[in-house]
Amino acid sequence: MEEAREKETHFGEQVWGWRNTVVDKVLGLFPRRTAEHLVNAQKEGVLAIRSLLDRGLEALDGDLQRTKERPSRNQ
Repeated sequence: MEEAREKETHFGEQVWGWRNTVVDKVLGLFPRRTAEHLVNAQKEGVLAIRSLLDRGLEALDGDLQRTKERPSRNQ
C-alpha cells in the first residue's frame, strides 16, 4: 500500500514538473510583462470560478438546513 502511494506521489510530482516546463516555455514566448498579465488573467478566471463554486456551496447548505428543519413524513 505504501509503495503504491509513493508511486502516485512520484507520478504527481512528474506531472507538475511537466506542467511547469510547458507553462515556462509558452510564457517564454512573450515579454515578461505580457506573461505576468496572462498569468494574472488566468488567476482572476480561477478566482471567479471559485466564487461561483462557493456560492453554489452556500446554496446547498441552505437547502440542507431547510431539509433538516422540515417535519418528517414518517411521523
